[in-house]
Amino acid sequence: MTIVYLQGTESINNEFREFFSGKAEFTTEPEHAGIIINTTNYPEYEQSEELQYIESATANNIPIFTSSLCSAVSEQGRRQANPERLIGIGLYDTFSKAKRIEIAPSKITDAAILKNAEKFLSEVGMNYSIVPDRVGMIFPRIVSMIINEAAQVYSEQVASKEDIDTAMKLGTNYPYGPLEWADRLGVGLVYNILAALQRDFGEDRYRPHPLLKEMMDMDLKFYC
Repeated sequence: MTIVYLQGTESINNEFREFFSGKAEFTTEPEHAGIIINTTNYPEYEQSEELQYIESATANNIPIFTSSLCSAVSEQGRRQANPERLIGIGLYDTFSKAKRIEIAPSKITDAAILKNAEKFLSEVGMNYSIVPDRVGMIFPRIVSMIINEAAQVYSEQVASKEDIDTAMKLGTNYPYGPLEWADRLGVGLVYNILAALQRDFGEDRYRPHPLLKEMMDMDLKFYC
C-alpha cells in the first residue's frame, strides 16, 4: 500500500484521506512517502514554499502531484530544483465526486516519475485523463468562465440566483447551476483561475467579474 504525504489545503486533504481510506496510508513525515500531493492552489508564494520544502525533504525519484489550476506546472517548476518531478493535478473541494480527474505533466516531467504516478492513481481506483499543461486545465477553466457569466447576469439583476441555476440545469442538464458550482468549488478558487487565465492570455474574456472579487474578499457564498 502506497504511503502518501499530503500538504496544502486542509479541506481537500481531508477529502483525499476519506477517498483513499483503505487504499493508501498517510504519513506526516514526507521522507517516508512514496507519493507527494500538494493541494494548494493559491496564493502562489505559499504553494511555492510548500513545494520547495517537499523537494528538500524527499528523494528525487518520488513523484510530486501539485495542484495546477491557478499556475501551470511548468510555471511552478521554474522555482524548483527538480521540476521533472512535478505533475499537475486538478484539485478543488468536491473533486472526489467527479467521475474523472485531470493530470498534466509538463514537457520535462520525467517519464518514470509519470509512470509511477499513474500506477498509484490506478491502484487507488481514481479515473484520470492526461491533459495539456495549461492554467485551469479543462473542466475548471470552462466552468469558471460559465460562473463568471452567471455572476454578470446576477449582478445586473436579470434573474435571481435560483432562476439562473434552474435555467442552466434544465437547459444543459448540468448537475449543478453555475452559482451552486461557484459555492462548491469556492468563489476564491474561481476568481483566481480566471485571474490566472487573464494574466496568461491577456484577453478580457477571462477578466473576473468584480462581484467574484468582492465575494472572495468577504468570504461570501451565493447560497448560505
